[in-house]
Amino acid sequence: MSKRLEGIELLDYVLRVSRHMAESHALAPLLAYTIDKVLTLVGAERGYIVLKNDDGSIDFRIKRDNKGNDLPGTTDEISYSILEQVVQTGESVVLSDAMHDPQFGTARSVMALRLRSIMCVPLITRNRMIGAIYVENRSVRGRFRESDLAPLQLFANQAAIAIENTELIENLKIANDHLTELDELKNNFIILVSHELKTPLTAVSTNAQLMNMIIEKAGLHDDPMLNRTAANLDKATERMRLVIDEIVQFFRITSGQLELFFNKTRVQDVIDPVIHNLSDICRQRNLTIHVSDIKTLPKLNADSKKLKIVFNNVIGNAVKYTPDGGEIWVSGQCLDDGQVEIQVQDTGIGVPLDEQARVFDMFHMLGSVDTHSTSKSAFRGGGFGLGLPIARGIVEAHHGCIRLESPGCDEENLPGTTCTVTLPALMPVAMEPELA
Repeated sequence: MSKRLEGIELLDYVLRVSRHMAESHALAPLLAYTIDKVLTLVGAERGYIVLKNDDGSIDFRIKRDNKGNDLPGTTDEISYSILEQVVQTGESVVLSDAMHDPQFGTARSVMALRLRSIMCVPLITRNRMIGAIYVENRSVRGRFRESDLAPLQLFANQAAIAIENTELIENLKIANDHLTELDELKNNFIILVSHELKTPLTAVSTNAQLMNMIIEKAGLHDDPMLNRTAANLDKATERMRLVIDEIVQFFRITSGQLELFFNKTRVQDVIDPVIHNLSDICRQRNLTIHVSDIKTLPKLNADSKKLKIVFNNVIGNAVKYTPDGGEIWVSGQCLDDGQVEIQVQDTGIGVPLDEQARVFDMFHMLGSVDTHSTSKSAFRGGGFGLGLPIARGIVEAHHGCIRLESPGCDEENLPGTTCTVTLPALMPVAMEPELA
C-alpha cells in the first residue's frame, strides 16, 4: 500500500479485515487472507505466519509474497534469531536495516540473506502465545519504522483471536466426525449383537418347544423335574427375548429410526394386556393393582404396540420397586387442553430426590448394582436401565411427555412413586363416541 493508512481510515481497514477473518471457519484460507492483508497494510515484499506447537516448536503455516504467490522451496529464508526472540519474549521487533543492527546484524541468517527491513509481531490470545507474523522488505532500507508497529500489532491481535477460533472450530469438527463414526460403530455393533443373540435364541426356543411336545406325547407331563426344566427353559428364552427387544428399541430410538404405526387406540386396550401379563408375578408377591377411570377416556391416535412397551416398563417399574404385599393404582383423566393423562402410583420405596432427573437417562439404574436381583420382576430386580428411557423415547415420539414424582427414597416408610404419562387425544372429549 503506497499510501500509509492512519487514524480512522486505518481503523476502518482493520475492522473490515477483522470482520472477514471472524467469519472464516477454515484455517488455511484464513492464514492466506491474513498474510495478504498484512503485506498490503505494511508494504512488505514477503510475509510468514508461524504457529507454535504444543512442544514449543514453531510451524511455518503460510509463506507468501506481495503478489499472492506461495513462496517456493523447503528452506525458509528468514532470520530465525528475530523470530525465536519474538515467540519466546512476546515482544515485537522492528528493524530499519537488520544488517547494521547491533543486536541482530551479526546473525548468520541476516548476513547470508542480506536482510534489511524486518518487522515481527507476536500472535497472543488470552495471554497465550500461539505464534507470530513475520514480514520483510529486502530491497528497501528503512521501509519499516516504529510507528508501523501499532497498526500491525492491532491487526495481529485480531488475527490471533480469529486463528484460535478457527482452530477450535476445526477441532470440534474433527471431534464431531469422530463421535459420528463411533456412533455408527455402536449402532452397527448393536445390530450385530442383536442378530447374533437371536440366532441361538431361536434354536433354544425351538428345542424348548420340541421338549414340551415330547413330554406331552410320552405322557411325562406329571414328572416334576421335566416340568420344572421345561418351565425354566421357557422363562429363560422369554427373558432373553425381552432383553434383545430392549436393545433393539434402544437402538431405534437413539438412531432416530423408531417406526410408529398410528391407529385409533383405547387406553384400556393398552393397559389391560400389560396388567394381565403381570398377574402371575403380582399373585406370587401378593401385589394388588387397582385400575380405574380409563374405560371412558377418549381414544388416542397412537401405535398401540409401542404404548404397551411404555406401560409395561412404567407399571413393571412400579412392581419392581414395591415390596411384597404393596399396592399399585393405575388411573386416567382428561385434561382441559384435550390431552389424556395416565398415572401409575405405587406404595414402593420411592426414588431419591437427586436421582429423579436421571431416571430417564440411558443405562441409569437406581441404587447399587449389587442390590439388584437377576429377575426383572422381583423386588428391585435388575436390568439394563433402558426401560424408562425407552418409554420416554416412545412417548415423545407420540408428542407426549412422561414425568416421575416421589417424596424421596425410604425403604421403611415407603413413600411411593407416581409416574405420569400425558398423550394427545384423538379428538375433543365432547366428540368422542361412548365406549361399550
